[in-house]
Amino acid sequence: MVTLTLPESQIVEWVLQLTPAGKRAVLRALIPTLDDYESLVTYGSERAQVVASQRGLSWDLLDESQREALIDQILHER
Repeated sequence: MVTLTLPESQIVEWVLQLTPAGKRAVLRALIPTLDDYESLVTYGSERAQVVASQRGLSWDLLDESQREALIDQILHER
């Protein structure tokens, strides 16, 4: 069996050239809980849209600072 010694920077360059599906496969190999993380992100995104809608806002039309302000407001409600 032959062992190749490659600089990490070269491997990173190769990974960057992969298709999106290939990059996702690399992430899944490196981060076994990626599916759980993606599910949590999806849930959070859906909840943010619902909460914004309940307040008469469209999450998709808010810019980043408006989104941050809304989340800050929600977190500090009593």
